[in-house]
Amino acid sequence: MTTQLPTTVRAAHLDRYGSPAELQQREVPLPTPADDEVLVRVRAAGLNRGDGLAVAGLPYAARLSYGATRPKRPVPGTDVAGTVVAVGASVTAWRPGDDVVGWATGAFAEYAVASASSLLAKPAGLSFEEAAATPTAAVTALQALRVAGLTDIAGATRVLVVGASGGVGSFVVQLAKARGAEVTGVCSTRNVDLVRSLGADHVVDYTTVDVAALRGFDVVVDLAGRIPLRQARRLAARGGSYVVVGGGDPRTLTGMRRFAAAAVLSPFVRQRLRPLFATPKREDLATVLRLAEAGQVRPSVEAAYDLRDAADALDFVHRGKAAGKVVLVP
Repeated sequence: MTTQLPTTVRAAHLDRYGSPAELQQREVPLPTPADDEVLVRVRAAGLNRGDGLAVAGLPYAARLSYGATRPKRPVPGTDVAGTVVAVGASVTAWRPGDDVVGWATGAFAEYAVASASSLLAKPAGLSFEEAAATPTAAVTALQALRVAGLTDIAGATRVLVVGASGGVGSFVVQLAKARGAEVTGVCSTRNVDLVRSLGADHVVDYTTVDVAALRGFDVVVDLAGRIPLRQARRLAARGGSYVVVGGGDPRTLTGMRRFAAAAVLSPFVRQRLRPLFATPKREDLATVLRLAEAGQVRPSVEAAYDLRDAADALDFVHRGKAAGKVVLVP
C-alpha cells in the first residue's frame, strides 16, 4: 500500500541572512528526490553551530556556496534522523519504511531529501532524537582525535577537552574514553556533573580554575578557542598534539585565522598544532554508530524543540548555551 504524501510541508524558512530570528515557519512544496536521493520523513533534526553561521551568512567567503546576497537553500539543516518514504529511480540501498540517520538537505522541515550514500541505518537502541544529535558532532569529534593521533590502543594517554559539555565536546570525551585515554574535561559549573557522567576522569570548572595554567597533556582538543594560541598550545606536553576545532572569528572573510595560525606556528614550537577541517564522512559516522550500539558512546540531548520554535532553538545553540546537543522535532 502506497502512503499518500502531502504536496506541501512545514519548514523553517530563511529569506535573508541574519540572526536566528530570521527563521520563519512556512509551508513549502514537498521536496522531490533526484535519481540518487531518497525522501525522508524527518523525525528529528540535529542543530549545530554551523547552522547558525549558515543562517548568518558567515564567514563571508562561505557565501560563495551559500549564496552571495541571499540563501540558495532557504531551508537550513543537515543532520537528520527519520524514515524513508520514497526513493529515486537509481536507489537500491533503501526502501520506504527504513529508519535512517545521516546528512540531508533542508532538514529543518517535516520532509527532506538526502543522497542515498549519505545515510546509514538508525541503530534500534537510539531514539530518533539521539540519532539526529549524532552525525556532525560525533564525526567532528572522531576526526579531531584522529588528527591528534589518538589510536584505539591509547593506553594512559592524557586528553584535555576544552569545551567538554558542548555538542562536539561531549562526543570527544566519550570517544577518548572508548580508546582508553585518561580524560580531563573543561566546562562551566552547571555542566560539571554532565561531563563527569560522560566518563571524564577529571573535570575542571573554568569559572574557578585558570585553564591556561594546566600542563602536560598528550592531546588537547580545544573547542572554545578563548585562550591565545601561543599560550594555549602549552596545555599540551612537549611532542603532544593541540587540535584547533573552534574559536575562529566568523566575522572575518574566511573565519580561519586561528586555524591558519596553528598551521603556521606548528613547525616552530614543541607541540604539534593541528587545525581540524571536519568533513561529513559516512564511514566515520558508521564507526560512531557501532560504538553507540556497543554502549560505549551515547548522544547527550539537552533539549528537543518543536519545529515551530526553530528560531529559539538555533539561538540557544548559536550563543553556546547548550549542554550536549539540541534537536528539532517536526
